[in-house]
Amino acid sequence: MFVAGVLLMTLFGAFTWRMESVRRMDLAARVAIAFACGVVVGGVVMFAYSVIGIPWQRWTLAIPLVLAAALWRRDAARPAGGTPALLIFVLLTIYGVATARETTGDLLYFWGPKAQRFFLESRIDVGFLQFPHYYLMHPDYPPLQTLIYSWGAIAAHRFSWWGALYLTPVFLLASVLVFRGYSRNKGFAILLAAVLAYGIGSARSAGGADPLLYLFEVIALCALTFDDDSAIASIALTGAVLTKVEGAAFAIVVLVALVITRRIRALKVFAAPALALGAWILFAKHHGLLDAYARGKSTLHFEQLGMVVKRTLGAFILPWIAAIAPLTLGRNWKRAALPLLVAAGTLAYTIFFYLHEADPAFWIKTSAERVLLTTVIALIVAGAAASSDENVC
Repeated sequence: MFVAGVLLMTLFGAFTWRMESVRRMDLAARVAIAFACGVVVGGVVMFAYSVIGIPWQRWTLAIPLVLAAALWRRDAARPAGGTPALLIFVLLTIYGVATARETTGDLLYFWGPKAQRFFLESRIDVGFLQFPHYYLMHPDYPPLQTLIYSWGAIAAHRFSWWGALYLTPVFLLASVLVFRGYSRNKGFAILLAAVLAYGIGSARSAGGADPLLYLFEVIALCALTFDDDSAIASIALTGAVLTKVEGAAFAIVVLVALVITRRIRALKVFAAPALALGAWILFAKHHGLLDAYARGKSTLHFEQLGMVVKRTLGAFILPWIAAIAPLTLGRNWKRAALPLLVAAGTLAYTIFFYLHEADPAFWIKTSAERVLLTTVIALIVAGAAASSDENVC
């Protein structure tokens, strides 16, 4: 019931069924996009309810869900054709989740407890976040992951730790289906599935917010690279900034890359993410929760630059090779420019973040595989774009 309840949030994304760019895709990709956009819209509704004091109940959340579902457009969608190799990597991820081999400690220490508390209180529990003994739960961390888990708990009448874990292969599958829908390249879709499955398993990030962040990153990059779809990209970036602090850094890099490569549509793409992130930061500041967003004055340790670069680049060898090798056969470098710039930018801000620690060796060892998967995703999108003779629509 927990996972089924979260999947029901797809109805919040019913409006995407009417978008021309989405209507050109196969059925699986359309459903995946509706799901991703639906969890963003549903999360924003839950956040708004907490701000204005409406409790999260089945009936209060069902009203906007039913209204959103009314926008669903019944029309035929073409099948994608089989890509059975994708299922191998999804099944491997399900196996890793089912045996608890890929579970992140973050699920146990803060994603899960926060979501469980929010579910029990039917709102974002500010008092819980303010309690000083829970400081390491990151009180101002973006709320979307916990809101999704709370939604699932409302549907199931209880929080499910296993349900939270089983959402990881759902996010992985949705990421690959969207990528295949935009790129129309089954070979690179299999590559993305393999890299995501390997990265999530290697970094043990199941149950955390990273698989959800990867979904939004894939959608944003694909929408801007393959279809110039500013509306879907804007929703995906809104999801990214509301999922993790790194999502805001990713959005800024995408903004810079978009300005460099297109010099258009930047405001259209980034108005919603900026508004959503601003609203959350103001909410956190109003309630005295600011932490991660208030560390801009921390010291940089440039003496660690050599070590940071060496250990960061050496942390993810196989995915680096898998993502970079196809680029050597690329032809359409103009089309691949945006994801290549994003890949460079995400690598740069990862190194920049590590330089804020006097001795970041342990931090790099425990997080690099998880964080660098964003850069690898951008390289795979670039590879698919460079292998195509088509121009951006």
